Amino acid sequence: MKRTFASLFILAVIAPSLAFATPVKKMKPNVAPLPIEEAAEPAPPNDLFEPVNRATFALNDGIDALIVNPLVAVWNGIVPSFVRTGVGNFFNNLDDIYVGANHLLQGNGSRAAVDFQRVAVNTTIGIVGLVDVGAKMGLNKVDGDFGQTLGVWGVPTGPYLILPLIGPSTVRETAGRTVRIATDPRTYMDAVPSYSLMGLEYLQTRADAKANEGLIAASSLDRYVFVRNLYLQKRSLMVKAGLEASKSRQAAK
Repeated sequence: MKRTFASLFILAVIAPSLAFATPVKKMKPNVAPLPIEEAAEPAPPNDLFEPVNRATFALNDGIDALIVNPLVAVWNGIVPSFVRTGVGNFFNNLDDIYVGANHLLQGNGSRAAVDFQRVAVNTTIGIVGLVDVGAKMGLNKVDGDFGQTLGVWGVPTGPYLILPLIGPSTVRETAGRTVRIATDPRTYMDAVPSYSLMGLEYLQTRADAKANEGLIAASSLDRYVFVRNLYLQKRSLMVKAGLEASKSRQAAK
């Protein structure tokens, strides 16, 4: 606006002297700059059941304080680290079968081949998966599950959920967990070996996550929001990775 007023002032001053001068080209009018669009704010998380989720979150915290954390402390304090590592490797080896199957369902045959190579190497040379020989050979483990597969297929996440004992999930991821349970051989074992194996895996998983849980507790005033956002971001990145792998294969054809 100041620039326009200045131009008009100068024109008014010199206009009399230009009255008899040679005409000059008419100046182009100033064009208003295009409005700058503000960056869109990220969509808020779909936390439709937040009151119930927060109650379940508090319940899980109570179970952790009374039962899980003492068991993890005993597990980490009594069991040697190499045994705990072996237990984790054993369950990771079983998980690789499931991960490879889901990569196949996503159309990622090359990644599935690596998953199944890990299973073959770790089950044989690695003594039924107790030693992660595959990682030493460059066959690194990646995450994958049916929830990710549903996301790659275009199924929306649905509302965020907190499940008892399990923790963060969504409607889509809960459907994926249901498929996992239905296809897990442990589901059809007798009660004692079934619950023993599942309990051991849960205990080792929580023991591995103990350091991260401490970091979460120290990083946020509202742990519920911090855990929710962290979980949803992780799941989004997993689906994005699956989609990018699918696009790369289609472009290569």
